[in-house]
Amino acid sequence: MTALQVETGISRYLRFVIVVCLAHVFTYLVAGTITYELIYKSAIEAGGFDAFMRSPNNPEEWRHVETWLFPAQALRGILFGLALCPLVRTLAAWSFTARSLTLLGLLLVFSVWSVTMPGPGSIEGWLYLRPGSGPQLPNPILGYIEVPSQLAFFSMLVSWRIGRFRKQDQAA
Repeated sequence: MTALQVETGISRYLRFVIVVCLAHVFTYLVAGTITYELIYKSAIEAGGFDAFMRSPNNPEEWRHVETWLFPAQALRGILFGLALCPLVRTLAAWSFTARSLTLLGLLLVFSVWSVTMPGPGSIEGWLYLRPGSGPQLPNPILGYIEVPSQLAFFSMLVSWRIGRFRKQDQAA
């Protein structure tokens, strides 16, 4: 393997990580903005949200969120991209639908339902959180729309990008 081939391979994976990061930040912000307006805003304004979360009603607390939102989500996106790098060639051999559903399933299982810290919507949360803790929404089912929707959109964008790996390999 020549130095040029190694450099090209590293540059492809670096570009992939950047695309995954951008896909995560974009889908996170779009899903969050839409669901905030449609689902969470009224509960937050009424004081029915988790007391442990920073509130936009408290400007001093919220400044932390405003300062760190993009860097924190960029870090998550980079970590997603790095974790997916070893799977890119395998996933590239699959159809777009198989890639999307696999990524969605992995993300839902490992980053939502099976997280090791108790949170609303997780198995640990169901086990350890007191009834009535977490966001108090008029319709609690609505709270389960945001994350799967964001992860589905993210999975489709990343699957599309992984498909380009296959096309690049076939062209080489």
